[in-house]
Amino acid sequence: MVTSAQHIEGVCHVFLAMEVGMAIDLAQAEAKLRGAGRIRLPLVRNPGGADWSSAPLRLEQEAPPIELEGHRVQPLVQVSLYDFGAVSLAYRVPFRADAAALACLSAGAAGHAALVADARARVAALTRSMGDAIQRPCVREGIEDYLVFVVQGAEGAAGAATLAGLGEARIAGILRAESGQLSEQEVRDCLSASVSYAPSDTAVIDWNAALVVDHEPQATLDVLEFANVELLEYRLLDEQLDASLDEAHRTLMRRRGATLGWRAAHRDLERLADLQMDAAILYEEISNALKLLGDQFLARLYRAASRRMHLDEWERTTLRKLETLDSIHDKLATEQGSRRAEMLEWIIIMLISAEIVFSLVQFLQR
Repeated sequence: MVTSAQHIEGVCHVFLAMEVGMAIDLAQAEAKLRGAGRIRLPLVRNPGGADWSSAPLRLEQEAPPIELEGHRVQPLVQVSLYDFGAVSLAYRVPFRADAAALACLSAGAAGHAALVADARARVAALTRSMGDAIQRPCVREGIEDYLVFVVQGAEGAAGAATLAGLGEARIAGILRAESGQLSEQEVRDCLSASVSYAPSDTAVIDWNAALVVDHEPQATLDVLEFANVELLEYRLLDEQLDASLDEAHRTLMRRRGATLGWRAAHRDLERLADLQMDAAILYEEISNALKLLGDQFLARLYRAASRRMHLDEWERTTLRKLETLDSIHDKLATEQGSRRAEMLEWIIIMLISAEIVFSLVQFLQR
């Protein structure tokens, strides 16, 4: 039986995801980063056991000493580059603490100023080093963080028995970063997404943190890290689609009741088509980046993470806005086609009228 005062051992993985551009040519980035002089270990293109459409490029770099709620961050940070323009940084924080201290660690790690500052500086340096390997480089302000506590054991307990001994209330306190007592309803909600493959392992997934007991957790970490990156991309894509819809609305208002030149109307249509295409391409790249159909456990794990992070809702919102943008584009294209047809009709009428006038003048001159 594990009590709140007993020490739990493990590693807290702090994932910070950022976007650096429209896309990353990973082969070109690999060539450029090998000469950057900051890489501690060789780059890896086959992480974990997941089936990637294009495996992320991973490297490890030296990290500055950072104190986090009395725990020291390991001097190595893992950087993962995704071909759809995202970068994820994984900081590792070894811990040996009781449940109350882990709740404090959970609260302090989220949005930690020193970690965020290091991540921004590191990503900015990587972006400069990659150069034209990044398509349309732009380091966005938004950062998405996620914590994964990989528990190795506790005094008098090991493996999944550690979590069972902790008790549901303490587990919920760690995941929700809450040192006070939570209601039974909140505890049930927090622990509603739990997956396990063998009796000795388990993963409890919440919206901002997860507790994992697994002697080989890398594949689980890969999936949870990707889910966090996916959440970041959906949020940024949602902002991009909102801006595109505002632009489309302004275009409609500007064209309503106005007589625009052919060039202006064509530019409006092209600009809207570009916005629509960029958003659709990014959505497809995110959706198709990771396939887990061949591994049922990882598929269940991803579904649990997706449900807790509301990825399905973000996806539905994205699809609805893409359909709205497509509808507006079709309306503008139809309107432009109608104006072109109307203009051609007037040209034909004018040519016929000119022919009639010319024939009448010739007749009167005889």
